[in-house]
Amino acid sequence: MKHFSNLLVLASTIIFTSLVYTSCQKELNNSGSAPAGQQHVQIRLSDNPIPFSAVNVDIQMVEVQVLPDSCKNRSGDDDGDDDHQGDNDDQGDDGDHDNDGGCSDQTSRCAVWDTLNVRPGVYNLLHLANGTDTILASGLTVAGTIARIRLTLGDHNSVVIDSASYPLTLVNNVHHVTICVGGGDVDMISPSNLQLWLDFDAGRSIVRLDNNHFVLRPFLRLWLPDHTASISGHVLPGSAHAIVAAIFSGDTLVAIPSQDQGYFKIRGITSTHTDLFINATANCYKDTTIAGIQLTIGGNKDIGTVHLHQ
Repeated sequence: MKHFSNLLVLASTIIFTSLVYTSCQKELNNSGSAPAGQQHVQIRLSDNPIPFSAVNVDIQMVEVQVLPDSCKNRSGDDDGDDDHQGDNDDQGDDGDHDNDGGCSDQTSRCAVWDTLNVRPGVYNLLHLANGTDTILASGLTVAGTIARIRLTLGDHNSVVIDSASYPLTLVNNVHHVTICVGGGDVDMISPSNLQLWLDFDAGRSIVRLDNNHFVLRPFLRLWLPDHTASISGHVLPGSAHAIVAAIFSGDTLVAIPSQDQGYFKIRGITSTHTDLFINATANCYKDTTIAGIQLTIGGNKDIGTVHLHQ
């Protein structure tokens, strides 16, 4: 494949996620609201792929840390944090990976961890692509403000490249990854029904130490569809094996068009304009760049069909 070094650069900035989970709808009452003193929380994952044949991640548990409404007005409860993530060294005091370099220490001492419903097991993250999202976890928690999300990983993680499977070793054998949650990260469907959108950045999470040794240091981020833009279209022919990159504001998000129709979609763009770089990885096709594409926050820009030429 040509431009292999470019692929590595692009892959390092990919957001990629997927998971198959069936939500338990009976948790909400018939009116769609949670029982008194509780709230329904749902976490969704979205994806933009990377050039592996498979990325298998062993997800065992999903928890959320909540500052209960009943605690907010207690004297002295907002000036400490028994679960503070510590220094900006990407790890918390319990060994968790911390995606934001240390969560705020303003969480109340009476904050609680609630476990959400998730089907534990090994999932191939590449089963979702190009703008599709699915439910990662869902369940009832105590009513309050969400401060953190914590994923617990198992040991059965791997990547597949050219039909060969390689284990993904957890860095320092750390099985937990903690994501800090800000007030602007939560989609409030109703006062007692909350939704969060979580992206698993596989490009930053998977490190190749040598040809047969890969390590997994999970890197995730939260985003909201209404606060970001997306871009979609088709790239043909499929034989070009294109990789599409949206480059904006010092960041890059990547998608791999589907082989049948060449469809792609990139979500979570935090800018109102982007350049689109289409890397034709097959040797006989030329790369293409479309500069200065205007976007609308909360909307999608369809660029139509791009035909690559030899």
